[in-house]
Amino acid sequence: MSVKERFIDNQDGSITDSTTQLMWMKEDGWQTQEKWFTWDEALDLVHYFNGLKFCSFQDWRMPSHEEIVTIAGEEASNQDKYGKETHLFPIFPSGGQATVWLKGESGQEGTLFDFKNKEFRPLYKSKSGRMTVRLVRGQMLKEFNLDPKNEPFDL
Repeated sequence: MSVKERFIDNQDGSITDSTTQLMWMKEDGWQTQEKWFTWDEALDLVHYFNGLKFCSFQDWRMPSHEEIVTIAGEEASNQDKYGKETHLFPIFPSGGQATVWLKGESGQEGTLFDFKNKEFRPLYKSKSGRMTVRLVRGQMLKEFNLDPKNEPFDL
């Protein structure tokens, strides 16, 4: 399945991944708000968009480790706000931030995902970490999995 067949631009600020059945915000927090976010501020952005009923839904959230890698791929090429290459599929607009917060774990450390090198990194949640967030909704199909190289594939 090609990228064009897999991702559907809903023309309302969201993109649906027909393989995973997840719906993503087309723009990240940097693109929609023109600011960086601590982990707590990213959570506030989740509440903000749910309060707006963005795309008629109130179940937007920060993505999990398993979810975020489904929109990154070695073959994917996009550019971040600095013009650097990222591995975010090009259905998403260029100009976003390469590092995004993921949904929370307990404690003081959060996790970020870097679209430049497809790496996960722990980071202190408070004021030290200023990243962006790309919101998601829905439940990922269980048939969708990752191969050992962290590349998405269908079982």
